[in-house]
Amino acid sequence: MSKMRYFAVALLLSLFISGTLGALGMQKVEYLADSIADKEGKYIRLLGGSQWVLSSSTLALVTTNIIIVFEEIELKDKTKAKIAVAYIDGDEIVAEHVGGKYVSLTGYLTNVIEALGDGAVLKLEDGSILSIPEYDQYHTGWWLPPYKVLLTDNKMYLWNLKKGKRVWVNPK
Repeated sequence: MSKMRYFAVALLLSLFISGTLGALGMQKVEYLADSIADKEGKYIRLLGGSQWVLSSSTLALVTTNIIIVFEEIELKDKTKAKIAVAYIDGDEIVAEHVGGKYVSLTGYLTNVIEALGDGAVLKLEDGSILSIPEYDQYHTGWWLPPYKVLLTDNKMYLWNLKKGKRVWVNPK
């Protein structure tokens, strides 16, 4: 399969997954959180040393946070494929790893569906409640639900994938 066709199929599948995420509640995924060190067109190099080709270009600046989520999808022929979706400045862009090494972590892809007390308490799609420390409520108070997030495996941090920002959280 040609690279362009691969990216087109992967992008459509990514959009399908994003649209059906609501039915899943919380999806366990691997991810990589880093910052852009260098970019040229659709090619980016991260501070950690890995290099990626994006399916479309981004206007993101160097040093912008990037979260790459690795999702496993099932194709029509029932085979499974792993795709990488880069979240950069609110955009979801399919990415292909082309060089360098990276270390992935585990987390949960979900949505914040409700914010209470000017962002002091967030309710996730699966019903989980998270308390936000006062110093991070400045950010969460401005984020209007629903929005897609990545909760780290240790449940200490929450990444807003649209804003590219991370806040501390305390599960209740």
